[in-house]
Amino acid sequence: MAGRLQAFAGWGRGLPRPAAPVRPKCHWARFGHLLRTPKRALRFILASALAAAQAPASDLLGLAGLDAAPGDESRVIEFIASRVGGTHRRGSNGTLVATFGQGAPHTLLATGVDEPGYAVSAIQPDGYLRLQALADAPFGSELGEHFLGQHVRVSTATGSVLPGVVAAPSVHFRSRPAYRRTETDDLYVDVGSSSASQARAAGLNVLDRVTLEKRVTLMGSEWIAAPWISSRGGAAVLLDVASCLRGANFEGTVTVAFVTQRYPHNAGLVRLLRSLDFDRAVLLRPNGSASAGVASVRGQSDALVREIAALADREGLKIERRPPHGLAFGPFGDQSPWRNQHAYAVMWPPTQNSATPSAAIRRSGLSEMARLLCRLVGGRWEPRREQPPRAPARAASTARRNGSLTQMIEQLVEVPGVSGKEEPVRRLVQSLLPAYARQAMRIDGGGNLIVRLGSGEQPDAAFIAHLDEIGFGVSAISSDGSVALDLKGGGDLRLFAWQPMVVHGSRGSVNGVMSGRRSLNLGLSSREAVANAGTSEGDTATVLKRFRRLLGDRVSARSLDDRLGCATLVEAIRRLEGPTRRASGTVDFVFSVGEEIGRLGAMHYAKTASPAHVFPIDTFVTSDSPLESKRMADARLGGGAVLRAFDESGLTPTAEVARVAALARQHKIPLQLGVTAGGNDGSVFRSLDTVNVPIGFPLRYAHSAVETADLRDAEAVVDLIEALALKALGTR
Repeated sequence: MAGRLQAFAGWGRGLPRPAAPVRPKCHWARFGHLLRTPKRALRFILASALAAAQAPASDLLGLAGLDAAPGDESRVIEFIASRVGGTHRRGSNGTLVATFGQGAPHTLLATGVDEPGYAVSAIQPDGYLRLQALADAPFGSELGEHFLGQHVRVSTATGSVLPGVVAAPSVHFRSRPAYRRTETDDLYVDVGSSSASQARAAGLNVLDRVTLEKRVTLMGSEWIAAPWISSRGGAAVLLDVASCLRGANFEGTVTVAFVTQRYPHNAGLVRLLRSLDFDRAVLLRPNGSASAGVASVRGQSDALVREIAALADREGLKIERRPPHGLAFGPFGDQSPWRNQHAYAVMWPPTQNSATPSAAIRRSGLSEMARLLCRLVGGRWEPRREQPPRAPARAASTARRNGSLTQMIEQLVEVPGVSGKEEPVRRLVQSLLPAYARQAMRIDGGGNLIVRLGSGEQPDAAFIAHLDEIGFGVSAISSDGSVALDLKGGGDLRLFAWQPMVVHGSRGSVNGVMSGRRSLNLGLSSREAVANAGTSEGDTATVLKRFRRLLGDRVSARSLDDRLGCATLVEAIRRLEGPTRRASGTVDFVFSVGEEIGRLGAMHYAKTASPAHVFPIDTFVTSDSPLESKRMADARLGGGAVLRAFDESGLTPTAEVARVAALARQHKIPLQLGVTAGGNDGSVFRSLDTVNVPIGFPLRYAHSAVETADLRDAEAVVDLIEALALKALGTR
């Protein structure tokens, strides 16, 4: 069994295809890996998909996790080929056609398998990828809005898949004249490369396909959500119909077609309709509504629609009659593929939030549609038992490790800690501290975690990094189960709309998706059901949090601001155990709360401490991105730590800047000097005896879900903290 799964997972890398489909018993918990890690995603998803139960919802889970931009649908087609049965073949453009039975009438059941995406149109000298859309209506300009500030996957011609992020404007620059609004039809993909040659050396090239990272979310007992999942609902239905027809006795012929290149302009469908001879055709389309629907093709007879509607009534199934449906065939679609002697119907599986990255499909709705189509073609429907999928188990992260600092950053970013609810992060930081520091730590009245090194009663220096992150709070729960959210901290709501979210409630995490900019859908239909799931007003919510490695030393995650800063403090504390025993001075390491909502923790600490120097360790919001003006905040990722000498909350005296710069040169620590927007925890210290010296790491796309930093800069920050702390401790 393991050998067959490995062979299937290796398709696309030149490994042989298994001799026969493998259909072991489903283990839903294995799909937790699919939700947690982008690394090795292709191999994992394919292997996990084969382990799914033989039912439309499990097929849908496998299909929803696969990348299939137009012209690059092979992963989905391979999955379907392993499960469809019948006599099947593939066309030159990848479309898979399976035939069951013989004789008349000949029924064609067809669905598309690709998803809206992009092709790489150019690689810039700075390593960014430029994009050209591979989709048309109903997305239009909204497609770019759905990709802006999101994690993506780049599929190369060699079969490899690289993670990337779509550049997002920083919220910090909005108040500055340099800020410009991003046009969402002009997107840039950051794969971590700093040059075109580095990107090409990684296998990237023009025409590579770019798709949204697949974040499959199970909501309640009925709903499965994922980017563009409505594009795969039809395939799941037809796989179930094929299962109904295998080995069955029925009159006529049924052709089940899984069509490539639906986007743009239905090019694959046109080829299919012109190449097959059939009597009637049912086309399953994406982007429906919350109820199943059926319609005739505009300008064609509605006889088949009437037959389907009557059959649904007899079967006790609800299907909505809709107005005649027209399909677009692009600027060169000069000949209609419809033939008057054929009967046509268009059907839609039930979908919420259609045509969005948080589209959701109801499990039972798929089974009902498969049952209806099986009856339509004369097959015998035998419902199969299927247990509701369990919530995916949290899998151990497989992100590559690069020493203890990287491991700490990864651990810290994956823990939720929205402002006001920082306890989980604080507990993790406590567990990461060395034993000697845990003996010296305390939690003050404001909720800050403080580690005092040395023996004095007042610190000579304080290093502060904040525990909290921007996120959302549950403000209200409606009678229909929808959840209203308030933004905690500064953020651009565009970058979180239609994304998978997690509510952190009293009974653990609850999956949901943003259905707009301030509304959350948990897949539950009443206020009572939401309460029973452990969600109530005052709980917090975050996007699905994952740590991702990009090319080189680049990493991306939500809450690098300021979990990376917290990790650098912990690493510096680990290095200082020996020197602390010989110290004549005193240093505080402060892990503060409430920075994103007004620097609340730092204000509390400042009431009792007046260190000579305070060093806030936080992000340096950089303009190192094509979206921003280079007039300010131009610090380069990979260029080292940044002395944040001037921001909107204050400035550092030039003499102090010179002192820190000299110390960095002495220890050969790469240091950049910069001016940026925003504020920092050190600005709340009002004592005449305290100098605020903010130190940061360059961060792209601040306050988005795709914050991006360079691990080399984090190492430089640790080295600088260590050097400054040794000075303050008086050890040398």
